[in-house]
Amino acid sequence: MNIDNDMVLSYLNECITESEIENAMQNGLDLTIVKFDIIEDEPNNYKDIIKFIYKYCDYMPMVADNSKNFTILLKNIKLHAAVLMIKNLNMALKMKQNNEIKNIAITNFDQSDTIESFLDRINSFYMKAKLTQKDIYYGTKYLTFNSEEHENILKDIIKQDNKLFVYGLYQEAPIKIEAKVLSMEEDVTVLEVAKEFLSFLQKQPILYFEHKKIPDVFEARIIYIDYNKSTIEIGKFNFIDQSPLHRKNMRISPPKPIKSNLTFSDFVVFGLISDISTASVLFTTEIQNVEEIEKLKLLNKTFRLDFNLENLYGNDFHISVKATIFKITGNQFVLNIFPNAHDQNIIREYINMCYQELLLHVQGKVVQ
Repeated sequence: MNIDNDMVLSYLNECITESEIENAMQNGLDLTIVKFDIIEDEPNNYKDIIKFIYKYCDYMPMVADNSKNFTILLKNIKLHAAVLMIKNLNMALKMKQNNEIKNIAITNFDQSDTIESFLDRINSFYMKAKLTQKDIYYGTKYLTFNSEEHENILKDIIKQDNKLFVYGLYQEAPIKIEAKVLSMEEDVTVLEVAKEFLSFLQKQPILYFEHKKIPDVFEARIIYIDYNKSTIEIGKFNFIDQSPLHRKNMRISPPKPIKSNLTFSDFVVFGLISDISTASVLFTTEIQNVEEIEKLKLLNKTFRLDFNLENLYGNDFHISVKATIFKITGNQFVLNIFPNAHDQNIIREYINMCYQELLLHVQGKVVQ
């Protein structure tokens, strides 16, 4: 039997798509699929647009259903992050290529999905994107965010499982608190929350929420707090694309600044780390050091960042990581850092220790 080129391409697309879905099924991984059209008749532009999209999406698997219709499989990315990525991609495409992708559909894989149900859903969303002419038509197995009925669907989900997580900010770190939904009317939802968190939540201008069956973060404002009943009344839920919860890594301000030094060859800058995550730090130094780095044209160089972290038992751990300058604000650098697995674990444990300390402060308990 002769296999023509079209058949080989079809098999290749199917194998890539099904393999990624099977991997998500077997290992319980996050997988979000994006389907869209590229409207471009100029061959050179068409090639540049595809390359731009492929690079922007961090070289995730990308297949072509036909000459205009494409699918990207975003591995280990949740739905809300995928929606934000695609919105930013389209903005970048407009700026760099004077073009944009159209008829965008996005959905995430649910562990109760089959390959067929997952692909049927994205195809259905894609057709609805074309028919409704929405910028992005997206949702889950349970909830379509573009539908006017999404509030009723949200009620149904919470009726099935009335537990959710509410977040407030303390020293810019999101504090996670479990809550129970007691009732949900048109404009008012009543939550039951542990009493020790009520005074903390009352100080929050906006509360952020997560539910295990809803991958998007939503927000609401407090209407009333009843300290006797340990309840909070909140207003209408609003789905959002960006919040402190969307940070890829937990970020903490240490209880006391961490002494550190930034080195390139023989050039050394001393400073303090006043903010830290497993992927970046805020490095504060004297303004003349910033000016010297700019003068020596070191902004795009890779540095070595050295500092010590202390654990619960007072033991010091030396951390030495590669670092690049992401942004400069006055006398502060935002540094992207690249720790190995061992150092990453130490940083993560340190952040968790600081987080637990913040939690004790929020609960009104004394930290020794």
